[in-house]
Amino acid sequence: MQVLWCHNPSDTAKLCADRFAAGRSRVLIQAEELCRNVFTFRDHWEMERCSVPVGFPDKVDWAHIPKKDPEWLYAMNRHTFLVTLSKAYLYTGEEKYVEKAVQLWEDWIDRVPLTEESRQSTWRSLEAGLRCENWLRSLFLLQGCGVLKPGLRKKIDICLRQHAEYLKAAYEDFHRLSNWGILQDHGLYLLGLYLKEKEYTKLAAVRMDEALHMQVMRDGSHWEQSPMYHCEVLHCILDTILASKQYHTRVPERLLVNAQRMCHALGAWIRPDGKLFCQSDSDAVEARDLLAEGALLFDDVALKALAGDCLYEENLWDFGCDCLDSYDALDCQTIETLDSALPDSGNYVLRGGRGERAAYLHMHCGSLGSGHGHADLLHIDVGIYGEDILVDSGRYTYMNTPLRRQLKAPAAHNTTRVDGKDFSECVDSWGYSKLAVPLKGEHTFTPRVSYINGFHLGYMAGEGASGDSVLTERKVVYLKPDIYVIADLFYTQGVHIYEQNFHFNRGKLVEEADASYTFKGIRSSARLLMPAGGMQARITTTPFSTEYNSLQGGDTLILKKEGNGFESLLTVMAVGSAGKIPEISAKCIPVSMVRSGKVLEDRQARAVEIRKGDKIYRVVFVFEEVVSEVDYFRAGDSVGYGKVLVFTPKEKDGICLGW
Repeated sequence: MQVLWCHNPSDTAKLCADRFAAGRSRVLIQAEELCRNVFTFRDHWEMERCSVPVGFPDKVDWAHIPKKDPEWLYAMNRHTFLVTLSKAYLYTGEEKYVEKAVQLWEDWIDRVPLTEESRQSTWRSLEAGLRCENWLRSLFLLQGCGVLKPGLRKKIDICLRQHAEYLKAAYEDFHRLSNWGILQDHGLYLLGLYLKEKEYTKLAAVRMDEALHMQVMRDGSHWEQSPMYHCEVLHCILDTILASKQYHTRVPERLLVNAQRMCHALGAWIRPDGKLFCQSDSDAVEARDLLAEGALLFDDVALKALAGDCLYEENLWDFGCDCLDSYDALDCQTIETLDSALPDSGNYVLRGGRGERAAYLHMHCGSLGSGHGHADLLHIDVGIYGEDILVDSGRYTYMNTPLRRQLKAPAAHNTTRVDGKDFSECVDSWGYSKLAVPLKGEHTFTPRVSYINGFHLGYMAGEGASGDSVLTERKVVYLKPDIYVIADLFYTQGVHIYEQNFHFNRGKLVEEADASYTFKGIRSSARLLMPAGGMQARITTTPFSTEYNSLQGGDTLILKKEGNGFESLLTVMAVGSAGKIPEISAKCIPVSMVRSGKVLEDRQARAVEIRKGDKIYRVVFVFEEVVSEVDYFRAGDSVGYGKVLVFTPKEKDGICLGW
């Protein structure tokens, strides 16, 4: 039998045990629980994790739904536990793990038939596709153990063929644009190789190629705007490519191009420590194993630079021990650019360095995506030392509850609101009654300072509506390596109440004098200053989630200000280590025209002067077209021309970041 994935599972298990002792321990703990019919779902790429054990004293109830959340049922019927038990056997040589896998396997085949009813639960096409990968992985891991008797193998093969015919037929327009299509057709492709049915592999490859063509933006981002689902789709595509190489079959060239683009987009879309941002329906999962897999499959030295010098546990189980030499043979490449722009999806990441402890800011100003998308336009994540300071709300659950809707709403994100209203209105777990239109802005990246901005139309009055329209913009200037200047701008003619929300990680947020706030986390700290003043502040506690079924709470700073006509809210944020809260000061200073001597009003321009030790930084924002003849701007003793200007100790003549 030709082999999929690692060619010598026993040697791979020894290598993984040596290099990833924590992973081995996790597998054995979970395998012991499984031997007692106790189930948790904690695998690395588990889509909906569950840490609370659910046990069955007698027979397993394959249709069980604890706490009314069907996601547990779906996870149960993906059968990742078979892979866990197979690895436990390879780690220890104890046949009890294989015997348990066989018992569960046969029990499921005998007691969970494909029916019209089960198509909506245990036999959803998504679960069927994922289940095929886990069954085949288990078969190949256990092929030399002697426990899988011919009678059982025949039973499994008959059921796998039933899966193939089901997946072949279970395809509609929905699947072409949803991640479901990729996930289930990946299973069909693997079945085609295993069952030696070219019809299945050809059909699955065509479908996946067409789906990727629709789902992947030019910048490589998956359209659903969830880093988690970007990775789930990418795993299936990379695994398809790996299987095609091992079986010497071909996949469409366009699929290969889109897969490599997705890898590079992922490298641009993650934190410096390799974890995903909790954007939309995402968990904070380490994702560099996929970058390493892409490096191996495409011989891509840039992806290796993003993944790091060492392979990950998943890579060894996929490629086997030989991949170590292949990975080492790839050249080392220095990544010269720190900041990342995914302009089609509207995702930007500003970085103070490439090390895991470097500071970072992520902003989203792009399309919603799908029901997985959150109302997060102009939201920012900020962190340093491998720890978020400003956090995304995450997802926590897919159940249609008030908390689900709360976590998807604008107020749950580090963005702005007007008059206490939401710019996008969530009505249930997946739907919205109103969606704001994003206007993607510009970006300028330089070695020492960078700039991004974006707009949205969520507060523009529609036909027949009463009240003034408000155009919302956010500008972010990054003074590397540790200071951010945020300008929230509201273009309108009327009187409105403007609101900023800043959601902090676990730690302590303290209000100090002169409109300043300090935050101290476990490894990080921050100081926030509002140099323009005039804000009403309130600190409260709000929930956030870094993985499915896990909820935490953190301090949230809510700032409000009433304004008449155009308004600008300025925020300066400095980040550092938990042991040393940054010491900075900031104040607004006048902006004037050099030749005419005219002092500009706040609605026309504003400048912030920041002092850190003996260093002085000035950031100038010009909001209106005020130069009709030849003239330029002065702030303090700094002079320059442009709409966004930065003056630092090393750039005394200034840098224009926006024209």
